Amino acid sequence: MKFLLLLTPFLLGLTDPGDKPAPNEKLIGSWNLFQYKYGADENYSDVPEFMYYVKNITQNRFSWCSYNPEDGKVIGTGGGTYEVVGKQYIESTDFWYPSGTSIPGTKTAFDYKIKGNRWTISGYIKEVELMPATGEMVPIDSVYISEIWMRISD
Repeated sequence: MKFLLLLTPFLLGLTDPGDKPAPNEKLIGSWNLFQYKYGADENYSDVPEFMYYVKNITQNRFSWCSYNPEDGKVIGTGGGTYEVVGKQYIESTDFWYPSGTSIPGTKTAFDYKIKGNRWTISGYIKEVELMPATGEMVPIDSVYISEIWMRISD
């Protein structure tokens, strides 16, 4: 009987319909954008001193913010949910500022790797447009990005 009582929580946990695949636990935490390359850039660029990017990853959500550390003014922000599938980190963006972009409501798949305290993501960000005839959002352009994030230690 004691064995069954000890085993019950474990069995219930396996049958919980709300269970989702576990993210890569190494992603959870706060990250600072260190270097980036966008579009046809061949080399990585350092983030300028007047900009600070931070990305926070929880069990199933992400958010990022960029701001000027000298005056504290927000430059941009965004966030939503994410999942890890194989070697891909996939963001489903719920919000984005400044508005005017078509990124909210899209999914972006990045190849990723973590080495020590560095997290590199690479992939294509897609701009989409509403097609009035069909009501569907269709890709109109894409830009390749590669970013290197450094873990912010406690």
